[in-house]
Amino acid sequence: MSDECNLECSKQILENVALKVSSLIIGVLSVLANLIVMVKNVGSLKHCRTSVALANKSLIILISLGDFLVGCYLLVIVIYDAVIFKKDYCNRQIEWITSFQCSTIGVVSTIGSQISLFAMAGLSTIRLNGIKGSLRVPSEANFAQSLKVALGVLCIVMTSATIAITPLISAFENF
Repeated sequence: MSDECNLECSKQILENVALKVSSLIIGVLSVLANLIVMVKNVGSLKHCRTSVALANKSLIILISLGDFLVGCYLLVIVIYDAVIFKKDYCNRQIEWITSFQCSTIGVVSTIGSQISLFAMAGLSTIRLNGIKGSLRVPSEANFAQSLKVALGVLCIVMTSATIAITPLISAFENF
């Protein structure tokens, strides 16, 4: 039991009803909308004729993946608050904060945020470069350029995962 359990203690993870409802709505909409965007864009990747189009589609898919993960995080928090803890959060606060589940959804949220952030930065850079060289005809997509895009996507995902997991390494040392 947490030593912070008193009359001032938050009895639930999401104390405010408006916060609960908005988290649920944003989580559901984020998961559904980003799933649709990912499926549509993955299906149209093979139709990309230029390396710029391939890079743009890939980065849009990554942004959707990141936002999908953050939507999943919101839904998990809402479920833990409403179904698992209900009004007993204060008594189980220490157990929750130090649990594997809490750490895992924290990692999922961080990876999602970082993937979106890096992909948006990459997309902005590509678009700025496109404005700079707007009179140039883009080259056709070939295997080498597709491989470069795939490696860029892999770097974004690996960097995001590293940022999210590095703080937890000490917790896994005695595992």
